[in-house]
Parts: sequence; structure tokens; C-alpha cells
Amino acid sequence: MFRTLACFIALMGLSVPLPAQMAPPDANTPSTPLRIDSRAVLVDVVVTDKSGKPVTGLRQDAFAVTEQSKPQAVSFFEEHTGASAAPKELPKLPPDVFSNFSPFAQPAAVNVLLLDSLNTRVESQTVVHQQAMKFLKDLKPGSRMAVFTMGKGLHFIQGFTDDPALMFAALGNKKNNEVQSSDMLKGQEETNAQANLVGMMSAQVGNGATAADPAMIADLQQFINENDISQETDRVLLTLANLQRLATFLNGFPGRKNVIWFSESPMVSQRVDQQTEQEWQKTRNMLAAARVALYPVDARGVSTVGFFQADSQLPGSMSSPSQIIGPPSAGNSTGGAQSNMPMAEAGERDAEQSMMKEMAEDTGGKAFMNTNGLSEVMAKITADSADFYTLSYTPTDAKMDGGYRKIDVKVTGDKLNVSYRRGYYARDTGLPGGELRLRAQAIHKLAAENPGAVDPLLPYMDLGMPQSEQILYTARILPIAAKGDTAAADQDKKQAAGQSYAVDFSIVLKDLDLKLDPDGVRSGMLNLTLLAYDKYGKVASRKEHVVALNLKPDVYAIAQQSGLPMHAEIEVPKGQYWLRTGVYDQGSRKVGTMEIALDSVVPLQASVPLQASIQLHDSVPLQASVPLRTSMNVPAILPARSAEKVTVEQLEKTLAAAHGNKDQDVAKRLGGMELTERLNTEKLAKMEAELPGEKSRMALVVLADGSAFLQLPTAEIPVVGPPDLDTFYKGTEENEEDDL
Repeated sequence: MFRTLACFIALMGLSVPLPAQMAPPDANTPSTPLRIDSRAVLVDVVVTDKSGKPVTGLRQDAFAVTEQSKPQAVSFFEEHTGASAAPKELPKLPPDVFSNFSPFAQPAAVNVLLLDSLNTRVESQTVVHQQAMKFLKDLKPGSRMAVFTMGKGLHFIQGFTDDPALMFAALGNKKNNEVQSSDMLKGQEETNAQANLVGMMSAQVGNGATAADPAMIADLQQFINENDISQETDRVLLTLANLQRLATFLNGFPGRKNVIWFSESPMVSQRVDQQTEQEWQKTRNMLAAARVALYPVDARGVSTVGFFQADSQLPGSMSSPSQIIGPPSAGNSTGGAQSNMPMAEAGERDAEQSMMKEMAEDTGGKAFMNTNGLSEVMAKITADSADFYTLSYTPTDAKMDGGYRKIDVKVTGDKLNVSYRRGYYARDTGLPGGELRLRAQAIHKLAAENPGAVDPLLPYMDLGMPQSEQILYTARILPIAAKGDTAAADQDKKQAAGQSYAVDFSIVLKDLDLKLDPDGVRSGMLNLTLLAYDKYGKVASRKEHVVALNLKPDVYAIAQQSGLPMHAEIEVPKGQYWLRTGVYDQGSRKVGTMEIALDSVVPLQASVPLQASIQLHDSVPLQASVPLRTSMNVPAILPARSAEKVTVEQLEKTLAAAHGNKDQDVAKRLGGMELTERLNTEKLAKMEAELPGEKSRMALVVLADGSAFLQLPTAEIPVVGPPDLDTFYKGTEENEEDDL
């Protein structure tokens, strides 16, 4: 299925990325990538009957597609069904032992839980979290899913996994279930305070005069209104920025992604200005390129109107019965607060829910609202969205004029409901996801031209990516205890700085391609990489190793039965982190990866010997009592050179100083850097134009793509637009430090 889909274009001029778990090109395969210039549009279609149940078994001739009301010829058609053969169970492993093996095949669609605290009030956040925990507790293994939260930034909770127990533990962690008050969402208390102030200024003081000058009252009301619009605009822009980051993350994975988004007020009911409209266009294109369908769920459920809630308070200026329950009059067409306040709240909710429906329809999803069974909603979305059809066509209008192209899909049948993305913006430049394709090409070419300079695991080590199972292995992760002869003060200092972990691997030998020499010794080269990520997707610690294997016949026989043992260590700062490990065999070019939340590691004593009996797939149980490295004639693991962290400004100065240097020297200098800020596309293009050659340009593309999840430099954040993300992240990190 994926081999066929790789030949199409997800959006105009954008190739569908290959599955993350696919192998790198074979050594005999030409290094020149296949380029497909034809532009095609890929559309996922969910068809349901009048009762909401998926309709399966439809043929291609049942679908008719038009773009701008002009018929389009469907060139590709495929049906995806979520029905599984027989229930499977995940392997049972001892504490602190993890495996990258999964008995479940790659699904055609995956799901993302997005819990939004930026646009959701505190009381609703608590209910959503409880319902999400209930859903994960009842979820069966095999439903591939990831979990994110959205505040002033996009926060990673759990990457894609088939194990609901991992998601349950991650979301249940005390650092992930804290309710966050959104200071960008106007609350009832603030509304009451403003109304009370206006009421006091408008109070009658005799002779028809008011306590404050009418012009001053009008100025105050105008200020409040402008401030509300500005705050709402900032919140919308920040919401769109978070969705764009999520789309960038999901663009690297194959198949359809259903984002189940719990929120109250994700967007304004009307476009505030041209900037928010442009950002929504960009966001919609990025979501379409990543094959993301939004499923907004109103976090309020069926709730009581705020006016009638027990904690509701009227502004102090409302004191007379006529102001509270009075009938409509010549000067007050809506009557008292009992009438007009519920009506205003209902109108606001209707506008917000209308926007949810619009966003869902635009992206091919469905909105859910006015229900308290949120866990049942999650179950329905994951079940119903697993059955869908994929269509592709080459548009008759090949012009890339930036205009909006409306898509219509009709399906033959009675009373059928069809969900699909309703259109796209025809842009030929700056397409979302292009960095991922350039990155993959650059990494492979740079690695071929500079052997050993680029970690071959780099494309497979992003936070949250699906695990690769080409090389199966287990890993036991243990905290390393302080040395017994270390002074207590030194121990306390080390504990405050962070925690070191020992990682003992057991690699399935049959997945490796080892060369056999005349003496019976099998040799090969492995890359072993460990990366620790924080919840913002930033690398906090890394270890990159190269291992030379020389296995004598007796040692090889033992490793065939018990697995090939490897040992590595990594130090992680104190806090909440995820450890991603990867194994790359240079002989077969196969990859194995695994990701574990370090919160799930039980703090066992590090002195306990590794004598676990682990059943992995159909292999012999592990009896890893063989000393590591020494009995296998494996030299000590050689760590790679650590990267130099630089800002965008420092990068610009470095490139300016390197002007006139050789292409290869500049590429080598860039390869040793790691950006701490996001490099925008305009600066990237300018820098590329000034570089001496192709090698340095490729190295710069790799460097820039690695900064995609970082915030922009403070100076580049516009005055009118999203709030300063640096300030937001800094505040969040300070809160975390306080908690620690």
C-alpha cells in the first residue's frame, strides 16, 4: 500500500513521505532520487450512512470528484478498513525492560489526542482529563495513538504507540495532569469586573448626569473592546502556530491522522483581520499536506448557562429588580440580565461551535458537541475514522496562482454522509513538508559523500516517531546509583544536576548482516544512538556511538540464543524527559528504534545483575549473564563529537566569517552545529544563496530542519501577531523548576 502511495503527491507539488520505518536505500540502488513532476491531489474520504456507521465495499466508479466545479479523473483509488483479524497481546516484560517489537501492523490511520488548555476553562479541563483517562483505560492494544497538550506551546506527552498502558501512564503522570488556567481566555470574573466599573461610572448622580463624563465612559468601553479583540487575535494566532507545529510533526508519518481536539473556543467566530485569515489558510494547507483531519470536541459538553450557575455573580452596578429581571422596554429591548446575559452566552457558544464545524469540514473531520460522554466520543472517532477511501487526481488546472481550489466529492448511494477536505490553496513555493523531503535527500547524500560524518539514525530519531522494527531489540533502563565512596554533599549535588541511566541492550542477531571470515569470526559495524527529549521536542542530552563487532564462533553461538548485549550510559537533566534509542546496522542498512518515557522507569537498585528472562517474538529467552563487550572482543564504544549550540545570529556571523572558504570546509563546520532557535525560510534561502557549494547548502538544510520545533528569535516575532513564545516558554520552564 505505502509503495503505491509514495508515487503520488499529498498536496500540489509535494511528494508523500515514505513510511518512517522503511529501510534506507540499498547499497546497489542509485543515489539519485526519483523526481515526479506531475502535480496531484490526495483526498481521504470517510463515508457513513444515515445512522453514522461507516460504509465499506464501495468501488471507484461510485465516486465523482470535481475541482472548481470541473470534473476530475481519479487516477488512484484505495479502500482502508480498520477491521483486525484476531486480538493480539503485547509481550509481557519485567520492570524496566522495554522492547521495540509490536505484533500490530502499520495502520492506515492513526489518532492524536490533543488536550487544549489555551482555549479551555479550568473546570472543563478537569472533566476532559478524567474522560481521556477513562477512554485509555478501556482502550484495547493495537489502536496506534499519540497524546499532546496545547497551552502557550505544543507539549509532547506520548509518541505513537500501540500500547494504551503507556498512554495511560503518561497522561496520568502528575506533571501532565495539572490544570492550567489560560490567561488568554477572558473569564466571567474579568467580564463582571469590567461591567461593574462601567456601571459605576454610568451611575446617575442627579439632573441626568453620570458619575463620569460620557466621553470617558465611551473611551473606556472602546478600550475594553479593542483589548478583547487584541487578546482574542493573539490567542487565535498562537492556536494556529501550535497547529502548524503539530502538522509539521505529523507530516513525517505515513497515512491519515485524526486529531481529536478537546477545546471550548479554538477560533473566533469571525475572522478578526487579514492576518488571522492568512494564518488559517497556511494552517489548512499544512494540515492537508500532512493528511490531518480535525475532530473538534466541545469540552463544555452539556453545561448549565453561566448566569444560572451557583458561582455566577452579577456586576455590582446591577441593583434594581428591573435591571435583573425587568421586561424589555424602549431603552432596553432585551430586558434585564436574566434575559440578555443567557442570550449573549448562547450566541457566543453557537458562534464557537459553528467555527468547530467549519474547521472539521475544511479538513475532512467531524465536530462533536453538546454531549457529556467524551470518552464515548473518543471511542466513536477512533472506530469510525478507521474505515475510509483514498482518492488521487491530477487537476486539469495546473496553474499555481495561490488561489483557493474547492473540492467536491459525490458518492453514489442513498442518504450517505461524506467527509473530506474541502479544498486547498494552489501554491507552488514554500509548500509545507518540503523541508522533510529535502532533509532526507540531504542526509543520504551528505552521508554518502562524507562517510562517518552524519549519524545514519538521524532521520529516525525524532521525538514521537513510530518505532522501527527492522532490528528487534530489548533494553533494560536503570538509574545509576552514586558511588559508595562518594561524599554525601557530592551525591546531593549530582542528584540536583540530573540523573544518569544505564541502558543494556539485547539485539536480535538474525536482524544483523555480519561478514564471516575464514577463521569463523563474524564482523560488522553498528551505530548506537541515545537521545533525551523534553516535552517541547528539544534535545536535552545525546550519545552517539560506533561499535565494531568481532564475534568469535563460541560467542556468536551464545548471542544467537540470548541476543547481542550492548551497554551504554546517558545523563539526563532533572525533570520530565523521554529517551529515544536507535540501532543501525551498516551491513544491512536496517534500523531499529524505541522511545520510552523515563517517568515509567522504576528506580530499581543499579547493583541488581541483568538476569532477566525475556521472551521476544519467537526468539529464545534472554539469559544475558555474559559480561558486556569484554567477552565479545568489542572495543569500548566511541562517542561522537558533541554539537556546538548556536543562535541564528551566531550562525549568520559564522557564515559571514567563513566567506571565501571551501565548500567542504563550510559543510563540515555546519555539520558540527545545533541551532537553539528556529531558522525561518527567508533567512534560510538568503544563507543558501551565499554558500560556496552544494555540500554546504545541504548541511545548512539539515541544520535548519532540525530547528523546526523551536521558537523564533525574539527579534523576529512581529509586534502584531502571536505573543512572544520565548516569554511563554520561559514562564513554563520556570514553573517546572519550581515544581521540581
